Amino acid sequence: MQRADLPVPRGAISIAPGSAFANPYDTPALTDDQRLGALVRYAVTLAGQADRLPEIAALRGRDLSCTCALGDPGCHRSVLLDLANPPSSLYAATGSAMGLTLRRPWASLLLVPERLSGKTIENRTWSTDYRGPVLIYGGTRIDNAGVRAASNAGMNAEWHTRQQGWLGAAVLVDVHRSRGCCRPWGQPKGRPDVPVYHWVFIHPHRLADRTWGRGFVGLRPTPWSVLVRRSLLNPTTKKGGH
Repeated sequence: MQRADLPVPRGAISIAPGSAFANPYDTPALTDDQRLGALVRYAVTLAGQADRLPEIAALRGRDLSCTCALGDPGCHRSVLLDLANPPSSLYAATGSAMGLTLRRPWASLLLVPERLSGKTIENRTWSTDYRGPVLIYGGTRIDNAGVRAASNAGMNAEWHTRQQGWLGAAVLVDVHRSRGCCRPWGQPKGRPDVPVYHWVFIHPHRLADRTWGRGFVGLRPTPWSVLVRRSLLNPTTKKGGH
């Protein structure tokens, strides 16, 4: 961590605690995983505050100064930089977070808190070394098994099945091969030639207003700016909006 009493570099904008751009959810008592959860909460909350977006847009091209060390994965600097400097194309595989497309209603179920019987496990046939925030996109395809699972969990399956587009984000904290664990959401071991991996998610946060884009295959770099309607991030942009 950098010293909080160090002066702000010339020409930079402070986003440190006490500034207008501070992350109010990040406190010294948090663990690393909790800080990532606070980062997700900050990004999702900010996406719903349209009145703040003009001041964030004014950060475009500016250096941001924080008490966090450069490269700190829990620092909200990455969120502000992505919002202030959105990519010219919605489909560019670049950004400070990672994105994942899921079938409906699985995508929406992953954003229900565990205390409300939400889905904490995403089942995949491949693994990843990545750990951190994942932006969740509800794709075009509907999985009937997910509809049944939502109903069995006492949820409104019809509502969750309608949720398409960018829905929110959660923190990926573990990936392990299935050994019949992680019930009820984790699938058991598959065929010998088709492994099943459990991707474990915590700290889900749902957007108040979903945004649009296009689904994709795999886990790929994605900017936090996809959580905000493009017309609000850059009013001069007339094409390719969410």
